[in-house]
Parts: sequence; C-alpha cells; structure tokens
Amino acid sequence: MYGWAGTILRVDLGSGTIERHLMDEHLCKNFVGGRGISAKLLFDEVGPEIEPLSPYNKLIFSCGPLSGTSAPSPARFHVTSKSPLTGIMGNSNAGGYFGPAMKRAGFDHLVIQGKAQEPVYLWINDDKIEIKSARHLWGKNIREAEAQIKEELGDRRVRVAAIGQAGENLVSIANIIHEERSASRTGMGAVMGSKNLKAVAIQGTKDVQLFDPDGFNRLAKEFQQRIAKSDKYEHFRKNGGSTGTYATDKAGFLAIRNFQQTGGFEGIENFNPKNVAPKFYISNKPCFKCPIGCGKKFEVKEGPYAGEWGNKIEEGAFTPLGPVCGNNNIASVFKMNNMGNQLGLDLIEFASGMAVVMEWYEKGIVTEKDLDGIQLTWGNHEAMAKMMEKVAFRQGVGDVLAEGIVKASRQFGKEAEAYVSHSKGMVMGGVDSRIMKGTSLGFATSTRGACHLTALVPVEFPAFPVMTKEEAEAKFGTADVMDPSSYKKASPLIYYQHKSLMCDLFQVCKFLLGLGTGTKDFSFDNLYTLFYLATGVKVNEEEMLTVAERVHNVERAYSCREGLDRKDDRLIGKWANEPVPNGPYKGEKIDSEKWEVMLDEYYRLRGWDEKGIPKKEKLKELGLDDVADELEQKGVYS
Repeated sequence: MYGWAGTILRVDLGSGTIERHLMDEHLCKNFVGGRGISAKLLFDEVGPEIEPLSPYNKLIFSCGPLSGTSAPSPARFHVTSKSPLTGIMGNSNAGGYFGPAMKRAGFDHLVIQGKAQEPVYLWINDDKIEIKSARHLWGKNIREAEAQIKEELGDRRVRVAAIGQAGENLVSIANIIHEERSASRTGMGAVMGSKNLKAVAIQGTKDVQLFDPDGFNRLAKEFQQRIAKSDKYEHFRKNGGSTGTYATDKAGFLAIRNFQQTGGFEGIENFNPKNVAPKFYISNKPCFKCPIGCGKKFEVKEGPYAGEWGNKIEEGAFTPLGPVCGNNNIASVFKMNNMGNQLGLDLIEFASGMAVVMEWYEKGIVTEKDLDGIQLTWGNHEAMAKMMEKVAFRQGVGDVLAEGIVKASRQFGKEAEAYVSHSKGMVMGGVDSRIMKGTSLGFATSTRGACHLTALVPVEFPAFPVMTKEEAEAKFGTADVMDPSSYKKASPLIYYQHKSLMCDLFQVCKFLLGLGTGTKDFSFDNLYTLFYLATGVKVNEEEMLTVAERVHNVERAYSCREGLDRKDDRLIGKWANEPVPNGPYKGEKIDSEKWEVMLDEYYRLRGWDEKGIPKKEKLKELGLDDVADELEQKGVYS
C-alpha cells in the first residue's frame, strides 16, 4: 500500500491491550482517510446506546494519505468521538506536527477505548507502544505537561497532544491541544479525560512509502515554491488570525455583543492586522511543511499582560474573545488565548457563552450573586478570565457553564434560553449568518452543530467575490446564489460542504485551498495529482465529490440514528428570531416559509426524505448498504 501507512492502532486503556490492524482497502478507496475513515469507524463501533463519557466510547485520532509527505500543508490531524456537548458525532481538527508524526510512526488511525485505572499517557515510538503513568502530570496545565513528557522521553522532537484541567474535569467544552494548536470543537478533551488519558506522545521516524516518489517530490517542491511566492496567501502569512475579525467587521457581518450589533465595532482598529502584527508578532511558527506560516510566535510587551507569550493564536480567539463579548482590549485576547490553550478550553464555545451571560447580566436575568460575585459586563476581560478558570475547574457557577451554554441556559429558565443562538447544541459566535442564507442553512444542517469550517458558502460572502456572475450561473444555474439574501442556496451549500470536507479527508489545511474554493496557485486538481503520485489511485473532481458525499451521508446517518431529523435542521435563538440590528444589512432576518422551501430543496438534492433522513436508495447508490440496513434495523425509517 502506498501513501497510506496501512495500519490502524487500537488501544484499550482498561485492559492494556494494544493491537495493530491492517487497513481495509475498501475503507481507503471509499473514504480516503482522516475525517472519512474515522466517521465510518465511529458509525460502526459507537451506537446510540453508548454514552459519550462511557469507557465504551471510542476516541479516534486520524491523519490522511498525504500526511507526513512533502506536499504543501499536510499537517492536520482529526479527532473523532461521540460528543459530550451535542450527543452526536463530534470531531475536531488541528495542525502542527502530530498528524505527520503519527503517519511516520506507521499509523493512519489511532482508536482508543476503555478507561485506565489511573491517569496515563500513551507513548508511541514507531513500533514500540507503551501506556505510561501520568499520575504526576494530572492537574498540570498543557504547556507544563507537554514539556515534562518531552523531558522524560529525552527528546524535544516528540510530538504531544494533551488535555488540560478542563479535560480532566470532564468539561463538555474541553479541547485537545498540540503545541498550542487546538482541536477545539465538540468537547473531544472531555472524552479524553473520561478515559484518564492525559496525553498521546508520538515519535515517528519512518518514511512514507510513495507510488512515484520522484514525481511526487518534484511536483510537491514546485507547489511549495509557487505558494511561498503567491500574494494569495500574503494576508495569512503577514497577519495571522486577526485578519478575519477585521475583514468581517468591514464587510458588515461581524456579530458583536451576542448579535446586538452587526459590524461597526467601536474598537475594531485594535484588531486591524496592520496594528496587531508589528505590536505583538515576533516570528512565524508554521505547521509541518507549510509554505504559508499563519502561526505566529507572539509576546505582549506592555500593560498589565506584559510578558505573556505563545506560539499560536487563531481568528477563533480574536473574534469570540473580542467583539463577540464587546472587548476591545487586544492584549487581553492574547492572555485568554493562552489561558484556554493551557487549561484546554474551546475558546469559541467559551466566549460565545460568555457573551450570552453578559447579556443575561445586562437584562437582569442573572445577578452578581448568581455569578459568584463576578460582574460579567460587556468587555470586562478580567471577569472573563476569572470565569474561564471557574469553568475549567468546575467551581461554583462554572460547574453549570462547564456543560456548554445551551445546557447551562436551561438552569436559568426559558427567558435565558431565548438568548442562546445555536444549532444541534453547538454555538457559533462571530459571523452573523442572518445576512447569508446559505451559510445559515449550512450552520443548521452541519453534521456536528453550528460550525464555520464545514458550513460556509463563499460564493455569497459580501465583499469577498470568489467567482463572476457568469461562472456562478454556469456552476449553479443562477447568479442569484451570489446575493447573500437569496434563498437559492441549497445547491452551492452542498457543493461547498463537499469541497470543505475533502480537505479533511486528505488532512491538508483549508487555508491552502481557500476554504473550499481553491486558489490560482493551488487547486483541488493539483491535490488530486499529488494523491495519485502518493497512492497510485487516480481520482477526478466528480469521484472526489462522491467520496465527500458518501462521508457526509455516514455522518448524517449517525445523527439520524441518534434521533435527529428535520426538527433539528434549524437555527435556534436570536439569530433565527430577530432581524439584523444595524449596518448595510439592517432588517435582514430568516423568513420561516422561505427557509422551509430551501430546506426541502436541500433534502431533495441530497436524496433524503422530507424528514431529512437519507433514503435507502441514496445510501445504496453510495455503496452504503450496511448503513441503510443499520438505520432500518434501528427503526429510523419507521
């Protein structure tokens, strides 16, 4: 087998059993890798009877067929499990060096089950696998634990993915961190903590076996050089994460103070990348084989947070911790970014929750007493930092908020619930999707809950054209898809859901491929060529779109087996019920009748029934006969 390592490593922490299984070539052919194969493994092995924090839940780390090679930006790794936040299939993704190290150790997937009797960490040193005690690491933050593991193992090149105190305390919004790269959404850190697993450490020294090594490396080098010189990636290369915050504000769809304001944030110049980069960034900190280098080493040099330093900060920190909470203190964002990365908390979920609580506080739904004496007012970053620690350690009101803001709101009554905007139990702060009907539908139908990485429809983005009207008409049948307020978005949403998913199959960076659009300097066709040279498997655009559709249907079938259907494909809360309050799109809102028509069209194009359940014939058309049989056996079609 070329490209793939060809092995799944299975570890049962309860029994201490370690097994290696050869990869089924059917899995490789039909699901490619990464998110695809892990979705099928979870569907087959974790049913509706299994609770997310049960020892019987599986935690799956995955890389892709290009991981560990010289292809541009092949650094991502995927983590999949049943989510303690949403109760459906959860998955998250991060960059760095962990995925390539796993591949070079000889494994495409790592499947962990059971619960260790005491805290442990897993040590994978090529073919040597050990379960080692982590009693001395339990209670330490991620930076401390990672440094100590590398010191113990005697090699700073060991790659570590770990949880912090939030994961240890089974906080539903806990994440997994690798060298300050965050696999954040859906609470994967809590699943890891439920298994008493503090970290996974990997050293991989093997070469990836390629079908045509000379041809692959020659072409990969050409693409690396082309991308490094391209102006298409210059904003990421120079400015890192704050680019998106500033750009979406200027375009008029940045959601501010829990959707009370859309664009026009008063402190937005503090987030202007031209101001942020020279003031805070020291140097680039790229992922494995990345010619872009959006990761930045940073340092806060003055003010109350002087001395704060780190190696990575995302838009997923800038926007939620900043404008979403009415906070214009940029230094505090760097501080809280570090806190989240060391405690192990999903910053999007945490900060979006804080914005909701701030509005509750403003409206008198909660009081200072309810919040353990903390005055959670708009922009109060000191109060946010205090609450972050309370959540991570489940102290006082933090114990309630640790379940995520959707579940927490139920503790404060119906009035409180009305202020929470989410889909399928996961919030999304920062983008006011009421303006963009396709992206709204994407948030509502995403298989893991409201998610900007699987739901965006770039063709409709205001002020960010990705194609001409003529190109839109040729691809989607109408240029109306370019109008943000148009409800003719079912077809482009499906297309972009599949293109975005492809990146997760190969485990390459979505910035490299323009969030599913491709770029003039690296296209999806270029990706398919590298895939062929790596594996010997020829694919074209149509075939890969079918693979992506197959994976999406497996994920959807998982949700349906858990009891989700049409009633769950909607936006809940303020972004569904209220109009845009200001700016160039003032008054825009979701029209419920037009929404249902758009959803019907989406189901029809996907081959799902009126309840949103994949039809048997559609599943069988995709070669998913076993999935169709499982849904029938579980009574989903009744």
